[in-house]
Amino acid sequence: MSISFVRVERALRRKTFGTLSTLTERGTPHATGVIYAVSALGEPLALYVTTRTTTRKVRNLRAHPEVAFVAPVPHLFIPAFPPRAIQFLGTATVLAADDEGANRAFESSWFLRRILATERRIVTEGGDLCFIRIRPEGKLFTYGMGMSVLGNLRRPRGAIGRVTIPVER
Repeated sequence: MSISFVRVERALRRKTFGTLSTLTERGTPHATGVIYAVSALGEPLALYVTTRTTTRKVRNLRAHPEVAFVAPVPHLFIPAFPPRAIQFLGTATVLAADDEGANRAFESSWFLRRILATERRIVTEGGDLCFIRIRPEGKLFTYGMGMSVLGNLRRPRGAIGRVTIPVER
């Protein structure tokens, strides 16, 4: 399945929920649902997650920065059909609460500003606010992107796609 990077990036920007998979200190997998924001256009592609320094995902990333990420892309008119997906392997870095790129990403929409404000309130209960920056490694893998539901049913193997991230991104 051939789909452009621009189209996949646009789909990532329209969504805000994904699953971040990390490795524990023992090397066992740990997955958690997260709200994410995408770096500003023109900046290197990165996803940002707001969290606290005391969370398991932050502890895991300090031991193993390698991650996997999946963002479901639901069908607008057929919500009961399994969603399309964008997924990738990458590297994550824990950033301070004052990181400019992360704050800029979370200022990009009303919803993301509310998420950041909520997280700032939560830190009063323990831990310090921080961000996680997730950088994809070279390729984004897709399933069902750019394909109709009927096409997906008829040719499920044809729904598998791969998009190379441009070098400047």
